[in-house]
Amino acid sequence: MLRENVLNRTIELIGEQYLFPDIASKLIQCLRINIPAYLSLNTDEAFASAITRDMFDVAHDIHLTLTPRHPNDTERTPPLIADGRFLNHNIAIVTITRFPSVQNGRGVEAMHEISDAFMFVTEARGVIIDVRDNPGGDGSSVALATSYLVPPEPQLLARYHMRGNDTPGENWTWEKLPHEVNRPYRPLANKSVCVLVSKNTFSAAEEFAYNLQQMKRATIIGERTKGGAHPSKRHLIEDAFVLSLPF
Repeated sequence: MLRENVLNRTIELIGEQYLFPDIASKLIQCLRINIPAYLSLNTDEAFASAITRDMFDVAHDIHLTLTPRHPNDTERTPPLIADGRFLNHNIAIVTITRFPSVQNGRGVEAMHEISDAFMFVTEARGVIIDVRDNPGGDGSSVALATSYLVPPEPQLLARYHMRGNDTPGENWTWEKLPHEVNRPYRPLANKSVCVLVSKNTFSAAEEFAYNLQQMKRATIIGERTKGGAHPSKRHLIEDAFVLSLPF
């Protein structure tokens, strides 16, 4: 019964929210046809993996996944969001491990961690930003991190078109940063910047690197990135599985 409920809710959410309605219809058809095969699998991991594989075969969207929720998922202590340190020759490196929302309950904490990392390296001759193992996150902290590297005049970074909303969302650099009180202070805005990427750089981390490249603000160094362009939301289903769903 649990897995049937998970399948039904997954199908329902895809039909209501997946960003491409025509592909949503194909996804639903695929999932319904394969319900007996999914329900015959022995483990939750095999069940979720089979559904994820079939959804990818239809949509070719690596943001679209179903995974089991493990009880200790929320108990793990996450690494620092961002950390700055100096290398030789007065070159600094800022490692950004993820891009969390700065608009939710822990937004202030995220803001301060990102701010502290960049402000620690303001005296550097040049800055390396490492997002090689960054799985992405939210555009709000992408905009915040980018803002430390550009002048204070707001710049448009991205425009988002979402299903069911005719008005596109926009992501801009910040006119005023957390540490700025009386006047703008962007000592890194005229420093040389390079961004390290890898095959594990995903989603919002790819947006971060792409934005800086398109603004001609940074040199990008590394492997081809993973390839995820859609904003997505995580849905907890039956307190047992998590559906990552682009919208």
